[in-house]
Amino acid sequence: MIQIENDPNRRLFRLPCWFASIGLPRGNRIAVTLLSLGLLLGQQLGFADTHDDLGNDLRVLIDVSGSMKQNDPANLRIPALKLLVNLLPADSRVGIWLFAAEAVVLAPTGRADQGWKTKTLKSTRKIHSKGLYTNIETALQNAIGDWSKPDSGGRRSIILLTDGVVDVSKDEALSKQSRNRIVENLIPKIQGLSAQVHTIALSKNADHQLLQKLAFDTGGWNESVHNAEQLQRIFLKMFNKAVPRDSVPLTDNKFSIDSSVDEFSLLVFQKSDAPGARLKSPDGTELSEAHPSEKLNWLHETGYDLVTVKQPMVGEWQLIADLDPDNQVMIVTDLKLKLDPLPNYASQNEALDIKVWFEEHGQRVMRADFLKLVTLELQQTDELGRRRDWQMKSDSEHIGEFIQAIGDTLSPGQHSFSIIADGRTFQRELQQTLDVVENPVKLDVSADAESDPVQIEISLSPDGEIIDLPSVEIHASVANVAGDSKDLVLDQENGVWLLKLKVPADGERLVVNFSVAAKTLRGHEISPQIKPLIVDQNTVADLLSGNEEESEALLDDEDWGDDKSDAETEAQPDWVMTAAIAIGVNLVLIIGGFFGLRAMKKRTARQQSELIERLAT
Repeated sequence: MIQIENDPNRRLFRLPCWFASIGLPRGNRIAVTLLSLGLLLGQQLGFADTHDDLGNDLRVLIDVSGSMKQNDPANLRIPALKLLVNLLPADSRVGIWLFAAEAVVLAPTGRADQGWKTKTLKSTRKIHSKGLYTNIETALQNAIGDWSKPDSGGRRSIILLTDGVVDVSKDEALSKQSRNRIVENLIPKIQGLSAQVHTIALSKNADHQLLQKLAFDTGGWNESVHNAEQLQRIFLKMFNKAVPRDSVPLTDNKFSIDSSVDEFSLLVFQKSDAPGARLKSPDGTELSEAHPSEKLNWLHETGYDLVTVKQPMVGEWQLIADLDPDNQVMIVTDLKLKLDPLPNYASQNEALDIKVWFEEHGQRVMRADFLKLVTLELQQTDELGRRRDWQMKSDSEHIGEFIQAIGDTLSPGQHSFSIIADGRTFQRELQQTLDVVENPVKLDVSADAESDPVQIEISLSPDGEIIDLPSVEIHASVANVAGDSKDLVLDQENGVWLLKLKVPADGERLVVNFSVAAKTLRGHEISPQIKPLIVDQNTVADLLSGNEEESEALLDDEDWGDDKSDAETEAQPDWVMTAAIAIGVNLVLIIGGFFGLRAMKKRTARQQSELIERLAT
C-alpha cells in the first residue's frame, strides 16, 4: 500500500487507518469516523492548520559591479526597478539585494504594502556601478536564505540581472569553483524549493550559458539585452512572469472598465520627445499628470508613465498617446480570470491544455446564467507574427472551466498567448509567453508498482533520424533539497537510456537534471535540453492515479480486524473514554462547521448573484 500524504484528497482515509492500528473495537468505528470528519472539517473551515505562506514571493538581485558603468551608463536600473516596485500587489512578499563581491540588502523582505514601497523607492538611489567582482553565487544564496520548505503553496520567483560572469576573486580557479557550485548544488536546491529563476543578461559578455541554464532548469525565463533602455520593458515581462496581475484588453488605445473594478493602473511607455500622455474618461473628461487628485495618481519616470485611478467610472476609457504593444491596463477586481499555469518551456509539438475559469471573492464561479454570457478567445502568435485563433469551449467534466488543447502549432521559437474573455458588459485578458525548444530526445516516466519499494523508471529515447545513436552519452544528476547531488551515467538498452530511482520518503523530493552529448547524423555536435524532473510522493500519485482501489480498501471492515486478545480488550476502556471525549469536542466542530459552511455558501451565492446582476445591466 502506497500512502501519499501530500495528496489532500487521501487524508480522509488516513485517520481511520491510524486508529485501526491501535486496536479500537468495531463498536467504536462510528466514533472514529465522526472524530475524523470533525478534524477534517476543522481543517477545511480554518479550525486547524492553515497555510500562511501563500501568494507571490519574489526576490530581486541587481548587479552593481563596475562594468555596469559601460553597460548601464545612465543607471536605467533605477527607473526599471521603480516600475517593478510600483506594480507589485500589496499582498506580495518581496526582497531586493544589490550584489558585487557580496550581496547587500536594498529592501528587506516583507509585504509590498505602501510603507514598504515608499521606503524601497527612496532606496533605489543607492543603485551604483562601483562594486568589485560579480558574486552570483552569494546573491542567489541570499535570495533563498529563508526558504526552507520544498513548497510554500504559492509562487516563488527570483529575478537576476547581471552583465557579467561569475567572478569572485583574482584567482580564476576560485571563480570556476563558484560557478560549478551554482550548477551542481544551487540549481538543484532552487528546484527543490519550487522556485523559478528569471535571468536578464545586460551584455554580450555575460555568461549566457549559465543564465540560460538557471532559467531553463528552474522553469524560469531568460532575456538577453544589449541596451539598458530596454530594461523597463524586460522588467515588465519578468514581472508578468513572477507576479501576474489581472488585466483588461487595451485595443487601439481604448479599454473598458466594469462595475467590479475597484482600481486600474495604466502603464504607458513614452519616448523622450513624445508629448505628455492624457487619459479621457467615459464622460469625456480629460486627465493628465498636471491635474492629480485623490483618486488619480500619475507617476512619470524616464521612459514611461504609470497612471492609477481608484474607483474608476464604468465605461470606455481612451488613452491619448502613441500606440505601443507593451502598454497595458492592470486592474484590482473581485472578478478574476484565472489560468492553470503554463510552463515557460515546452518541447516541439508537445500537447498542452490551456484551462481558464473565473473566480469571485476567491470562489470559482459555476453559475450557468453567468457562464452563458461569456465567450473566450485564445490567440496564439509565433515569433514570425503568424497568428491562430480559437474559441475556447466549456469543459464538460469541470463546471465553470474553459479549455483548449494545443500542440501541433508549437513550432520552435517563442510563442505568445492572449486569452480574452468577453462577458458583454465586462472584459478580461491574460497573456503568457512560451518558448518552444526543438528536442530530439523523448523523456518518459513510469512507476513500477510491483517493486518493493516502488521505483520510478525514467527512459530517454533519442530520435535516430536526427541523432547518431552510438555517439549519445547521457548523464543524470540526482539531488535532494539540501543540494547534495550524485552524478550517474545512464546505461543504454535497445536505443533507450534508462534510470531507476527509489521513491523518496514522504515529505522529501529529488530533482533530476540531465546532460546529453551527441552528434547529428551529419556529424554536428549537439547538447539537447531536457527539462528537469521532480520526483516525490506526488509523482507516484500522478503515475498511479488509476490505482485507487487500495485507498478505498482502507475503509473496508475486513481490514480493521475483530479478533482481539484479552490484553487488548482490557486496554480498550481508556481508548473508549478518549474517543468519547474527542467525539464531544469534534461534534461541536462538526455542527459549527456545518452551519459555517452553509453560511459561507449562502454568502458566496449572494455575492455572485449581486455581481451578475451588476454586470448584466
